Formats: sequence, C-alpha cells, structure tokens
Amino acid sequence: MRQSAICLIILLILTTTTTGQTPTDSVKQGVRRYIARNFSEARTFNLYWEKTPFHDYTLMQNGKEIENGEFRHINTVKFSVTVPVLLLKNFSLYANGQFNSYQFEANNNVNGGKSAIFSQNDDGYNYYEGTLAGTYRTRIAGKPLILIATAFGDGWNKGFGKAQGIFSAIMIFKQSPTTSFSAGLFGMTLYEKIPVIPIIAYTHQFTPDWSIDLTLPSRSYIRYQPNNHRFSMGASLGSEHFYMKPGMKGIPEVSFFNRTVIKPEIVYEYIINKRFYLIARSGGSALISGGLYGTNRKGIDGDPYIKFKQPMTPFLNVGFSYNIF
Repeated sequence: MRQSAICLIILLILTTTTTGQTPTDSVKQGVRRYIARNFSEARTFNLYWEKTPFHDYTLMQNGKEIENGEFRHINTVKFSVTVPVLLLKNFSLYANGQFNSYQFEANNNVNGGKSAIFSQNDDGYNYYEGTLAGTYRTRIAGKPLILIATAFGDGWNKGFGKAQGIFSAIMIFKQSPTTSFSAGLFGMTLYEKIPVIPIIAYTHQFTPDWSIDLTLPSRSYIRYQPNNHRFSMGASLGSEHFYMKPGMKGIPEVSFFNRTVIKPEIVYEYIINKRFYLIARSGGSALISGGLYGTNRKGIDGDPYIKFKQPMTPFLNVGFSYNIF
C-alpha cells in the first residue's frame, strides 16, 4: 500500500471533479488552493526531516530469530515535487518525483557488533521514485466517474528498481461547498493476494474552524483551523522502503526492504500567505508488517524472505511545504 498513491488519486479526483463543473479560472484557482491546504502531498514542494529515538528490532527467517538488534541515530529526510502537466476539460495529467534518505546505525544486541544485514551500506539508503498519473472524467447514471491510471518507477543509488502501475475507478456521490463523498476501487500491479482495495474519501466542514478529513484506508483527521494556525489529530497509514544488499546466502543479492506502519499523530501547521506551510508533527509509529522481499515485489503482501519486527516507537517530524497556486 502506498500512501502517496492514495493521496495523489484523491487529489486528481478533487481537481477533475470540481474544475470540470465550473470553467472559470478563479474557481479553479480556489479549488487548487483548497486541495493544497488539506492535502500536503499535493503541494508543489515538500521537505521533511523525521527523528526517531533508539529502538530494538528483530529479524526472523523460517520462524527462527536470526538477529536481535538496535537502530541508533535514526534520521529520515523526504523531498517531493508534484506539478500539473496537462489540465483539460475531461483529462488531467500530473507528475510527481520523490527522494527519501534513510540514515541510521544498526547494532547486534547479542555480540555488540554491527548488524550483519543493515551495515552493508555505510552511506545510508537512498530511494527515488517518479510518478505520472492521468485521469479521465465521465458520467454514469448522472454521477461523475473518474478513471485514473498511474505509472510508477523507482530506484536507488546503484540503478533502476522496478516499474509498476495503479488503476482506479472512483465515483463522486456528493460534492458541495462543505461536504464531499467519493467511493471506488484501487488496483495495483505486482500484488498477489489483495489486487483490489476499496477507497472511501469523505470531507466535511462543520464550522469555519472545524472539519473532518477521511481518506480510507490511508488516513483520518479531525482538523481545527483558527486563522493561519491549523491543528490536526488522527492517524495515517504508510510505508517506508528502500533497496539494499543484505549479504546473506539464500536471499536475493539486491533486496527490497519494506515496512508498513500506522502513525497516530498530532499535527501543527503554520500557514503563511496560503502558499508556504511550516509543519510539525509528533506521535507513535506502530508496525503492521515488514521484511525483506525480492525486487520484483512478488509476495510483498505475504511472507518475506526475512521478517522484520519492531515495537511501537515515538517520532518527531518537522518540515515545510510550498504551493505555487
């Protein structure tokens, strides 16, 4: 499951639906600002730094523990850019680029030495991803239907990783100045056990200051925004992943490390001129699943070559966003 993919799809739904209803440039501009205000992933530039305290981890293979270790000096930096390439009446095209840098030390708790798996790259782990997403808007039974095709390509410092695709169909059941409700299906290539996932997007403005934002299964927030300050409380579902060389027999020479987490959190945003956002968030990160997989991703929704476990850990994330619209 890719949180960025879900949020990009919701961005395309909102943009395509609302701008298709009213052709004026002023309304389109207002809609884009609304999206940027409520969906940080849709802003033109995003830069975040995340700090996590020392915490233990466990690696399992064939039901047996092969390493009990500790992550130290953990720092994660993420940068992303999202830009519209083509905006037509019934079709839109967006491009997104991401760069993630994972820096940490991994030590073996048993012998006190370095991890046998996570210490093969002293320079840390860098992950790159490029996305091109297009939508087509039509109607069925009087309701707007959005068809979305998204292509991903990723890699690391040593070369290209893997290409994959997402196909979605979303129907807009309600769209008003205060409430929107959409539902549909999300299908992703390379996955075997769960090829299709339902999507539900619901937003509602209770008062000028209070609102709710649900994008299931990706995230859910209650928001309070007096003037240029916004406070959000909720949870998000996402994943951390990068390519690596584990240096173990019986494991692919180049493996794909992936961990899916849910993050209950509190978020504070200071909004400057409706374009520049200073952001701080804090909470806990609870592991749902994780491990080392083959680069082809087959089995990523099932049993990995090596299973990864860790306890729930606190985190602090700070950064900024900028939106050109």
